[in-house]
Amino acid sequence: MHDFDITAALRTAFILAHVLAFTVAASAVAFGDFAIFGRRRVDLALLSKATQIVTFALIALWITGLAVIWLDTRFALAAMMSNQKLLAKLTVVTLLTLNGIALHRLAFPRFRLPQRDPGRAALLSSVLGAISGATWLFAAFIGVGRAVAPALGYSGFMALYAAVVVGGIGFGVRFVRPRLVPRLNRPGVRGRASASS
Repeated sequence: MHDFDITAALRTAFILAHVLAFTVAASAVAFGDFAIFGRRRVDLALLSKATQIVTFALIALWITGLAVIWLDTRFALAAMMSNQKLLAKLTVVTLLTLNGIALHRLAFPRFRLPQRDPGRAALLSSVLGAISGATWLFAAFIGVGRAVAPALGYSGFMALYAAVVVGGIGFGVRFVRPRLVPRLNRPGVRGRASASS
């Protein structure tokens, strides 16, 4: 019988918590999209709840991710810098966090009141939303991308990420922006009152 490895057990527990936090975040993002697109008007109450859950899940992702990094590297700079996949993931998750802040501060508040220029407001929201979707997807790819990490390296991961983001923005501007314009032309509503709107 092998000796119990507390470090391996902790690492497994943190990875499981990390995956669960990602699942919660993905579900909340889907509810946020439904709050925006599910009815004629934006459901502000559901959007607010969804964004709160995404925020808590993202914090949990940072905590569990950093815990795994500490177990693997003890935050030794040389060990971290030599892991190209880790550097790519840290870069992408940092960009995801910054984009999330931009969504909360710049895009979501525009759903509360009719916009003077809904087309311009929709452009900003669709671009930030596209970056968010592409970045969540790519963070998941990096998480399972151990097999391709040696071939890609940091620069390969980031070049592929840039291509995914550009594709996401193109999709968002072409297909999502036209659906956002009418929602930015009228104020969102709180709660289920929007069902009859």
